[in-house]
Amino acid sequence: MKIIVLLAVVGAALAVSNDYYTTADDDLDMKAVVSDLVKLKAMADCFLDRGSCDDVAMSFKKIVPDSIETMCMRCNDVQKHLVNTFIKGLLSNAPHDHDSFLKKFDPYEKYRTKFMEAIKGF
Repeated sequence: MKIIVLLAVVGAALAVSNDYYTTADDDLDMKAVVSDLVKLKAMADCFLDRGSCDDVAMSFKKIVPDSIETMCMRCNDVQKHLVNTFIKGLLSNAPHDHDSFLKKFDPYEKYRTKFMEAIKGF
């Protein structure tokens, strides 16, 4: 009986881990965003509560805390690519915003290393 309960719990955990974020904004051209400093700063300002958010930026902002804490477990490959491109773009083009972003969403550096490892290569 204990084995059946254990298998049910493991199965439920695996089913939850496959619950991906919405793909509605997966077609965002993040390379275009990071190559345009105005667009990049606008998205960073949205995430950092320094400016308004358009619908696309807001949809990503809503999932940032969870995606960092869970090492992007609910991200599909496209979303991992988008976030990796965004993070690298911030680092290259707006390093102060990059630092502010990481400090806001991972102030104790508890998730940063594992999160960056999870999106590396995408």
